[in-house]
Amino acid sequence: MLTALAPAAPAFADPWDEAGLLLSQVTAAREGGDLAKVVSIYQQAAELLAQGKERDEPLALMIRADLQRDLARAMADAQSGDPCAALAQGERLLEQAHDLTGPAQDAQLAEGMAFGADQIAREQKRQRCKSIALPVDPGMPDAALVGHYYLSGVMETGSELRLKADGRFDWYISYGAVDQMAAGRWGRSGNKVTLVPDEPAADAPLFRADQRFAWNEDAERRMRELAEDKAAEAASALCPWNVAAAMSAPMLLPEDRPPATKADVAAAQKALAAAELARDAASSAVAAALGAGPIEASASERATAAMDIWHNARQAMEDAYRAADMAVPDIGTPAMPPACTPQRADYRASIPESEWQKSVAVIVGDPARELRLSRVGVVFIYDDGHRETGHTSRGGWAFAPARKGAAVNTLVLSFPKPVDRSQTLSIAPMVHGIQTIIADTRQIEEPPFAQMRLDVRDGDLLPEDMPRGRYSRN
Repeated sequence: MLTALAPAAPAFADPWDEAGLLLSQVTAAREGGDLAKVVSIYQQAAELLAQGKERDEPLALMIRADLQRDLARAMADAQSGDPCAALAQGERLLEQAHDLTGPAQDAQLAEGMAFGADQIAREQKRQRCKSIALPVDPGMPDAALVGHYYLSGVMETGSELRLKADGRFDWYISYGAVDQMAAGRWGRSGNKVTLVPDEPAADAPLFRADQRFAWNEDAERRMRELAEDKAAEAASALCPWNVAAAMSAPMLLPEDRPPATKADVAAAQKALAAAELARDAASSAVAAALGAGPIEASASERATAAMDIWHNARQAMEDAYRAADMAVPDIGTPAMPPACTPQRADYRASIPESEWQKSVAVIVGDPARELRLSRVGVVFIYDDGHRETGHTSRGGWAFAPARKGAAVNTLVLSFPKPVDRSQTLSIAPMVHGIQTIIADTRQIEEPPFAQMRLDVRDGDLLPEDMPRGRYSRN
């Protein structure tokens, strides 16, 4: 929110401007794995905001409260400072904002304060900053109800519930694009069954190192494919006109095609000449746009326009040849510079071990949920101080190059926004190989319900908050 306040010049008329510039450095520090610097930036920014001329206005107080929440998260990630003290300060700032607005408060401000208070409360719960209420007693498990249940009666919703003899349950639901799951304790009291989901353990790590494997052919193949994906993305950014050709019109059946005339043949030949001319013009425009130096906007626009003309001309040629009942000639496509057309290797064949390039890899996943996680930030820190920054791709893989005489001994892993949490892991030095990382994704989301109550009826379970829903055993 505050990064927009950063001025273009280094001279600051207000501490809020300086705080905005400081906060613009948070992302780079977090991606670089310097969690101590993230904490320091938030602390300095909080001090500056307290000095600003607008420090006591309701909106300013809300912004300062949000910053205290971010500071608390950073402290927890860096294992530095007292997150609970920062959250308590955030609470006090929101209370001040509420007192200043009074009963006739602006609806948007009220909504913002309610959201901020909810976020701080969630973080206090996660950090165990306040005494947690005694857990709900679901009652004793009933052996007569143990079994696997399936939901019926709710349209476009699939759900399963498994009640175990030891008093534990597993629950899953899917509706639309939403999938939720929970596990915890269950019991029966009278004619009611109560499900109480587990809360993440207070001292459970968000990430932890698991097994390690030697470099293998699968890792080599994935590393090369990922490098090719990045090259393709770079080519797409460099050559915005490098797009697929327009779709050809469907072929007419012989009985639907009108007889061709001499005029149709002449039109096809004219369209052919126009398409060849457009093809060559597009080739020249693309070559000029890339050139030897930085791409000029005007040259890039001319290349894009030339490619559009080529696509339209080729489509017109194809239409004209079909109308003339003639085979469409293959005139090729505009010549693309090598930078626009990175080559892909065929990795279906075996890659000999003698050709392996070998690197350092991590695989991030949550085996409890059978998930591999993409978009997790990974900073590889070598024992010589060098750092490589990346993100997990499909399948949860991230790679860093092997360095002669150095080994990776530290990883910094980060969930992207809105979770925005990080953790530093020390690992045994690794020159090349594969380190698997287990992520506890339960910690980054609230349980889908605090408790679920179901009525027992004829051996089935009817959830109170799901009209017409019924869990039945098969």
